Amino acid sequence: MVGIELHEADRKVYRDQGFWIGPHLFDDTAVEELRDAVYRTIRGERDFDSMHWGQPPKFDPQSPKLAHVVNGWWVNAKIRELIQSDEIGYLASQLMGAHEVRLVHDQVLYKPGVGSESGEVLDGNVGWHQDAAHWTMFNSTTFCTAWIALQDTNLSNGSMCFVEGSHKWGLIRDAAGFANKDLHASEKKFSQGDRRWVETPCVLEAGQVSFHTGLTFHGSGPNRTDAPRLSIALNMMPGGTTYNKHGRDNLIGAQLGPYVKHGDPCTDPFFPRIWPPQTELIN
Repeated sequence: MVGIELHEADRKVYRDQGFWIGPHLFDDTAVEELRDAVYRTIRGERDFDSMHWGQPPKFDPQSPKLAHVVNGWWVNAKIRELIQSDEIGYLASQLMGAHEVRLVHDQVLYKPGVGSESGEVLDGNVGWHQDAAHWTMFNSTTFCTAWIALQDTNLSNGSMCFVEGSHKWGLIRDAAGFANKDLHASEKKFSQGDRRWVETPCVLEAGQVSFHTGLTFHGSGPNRTDAPRLSIALNMMPGGTTYNKHGRDNLIGAQLGPYVKHGDPCTDPFFPRIWPPQTELIN
């Protein structure tokens, strides 16, 4: 049983703004366990015989660069447990209006602290982007991302910012800008014409979760504290999403394998179901 309920007022906020600041879903103990999972994952540790998705991480604790591991659930037991969260699955199903929710991938994120006295540091930035622009190898632009704060998170330590209402602009094909560190340049690029650029910081307490659409522009600046900012994001899609051969190349799409055909469904085992709940992942 899911012990939470999403109200129509919450759905309206999500529809109108493109994001919704959700509830606390993880208590202090769970937050500490997930923080440990982040550290272990970015250091390249594995709980299973499975390989990393892509290259194993090369973590340098002295580097100002964002450490970013995709599909942590492949190698970490706690993250594998997390992606089966009934609460996150239920909320995503309600926000997307989907009977079934599947994982696109998770993202394990470590944004180093560069201190308040540092100058212009771009290495830890996440560029303004739409998630859906990275995933045009799927036939949908209906995605939902749950972003889990693993400490109190605000602008001082590099919180996400959303561009309010930007999901109403539709899919912008060159908005796959996650890796573009120059936030000012990409803002100038995307805030053209009648697009009203209003940034809203995603201020969360530890264990709290935000949700945003696949078309909502978002990014983050530097962490100007002395401690790293840790988080995990779960990127989700409706059940029934299929492969689109006309989309841009992306390693996530390659998980469908060499025999994939246009219109084939994104399903187990690489895109596991989150909602309705299943008792265990397919092994």
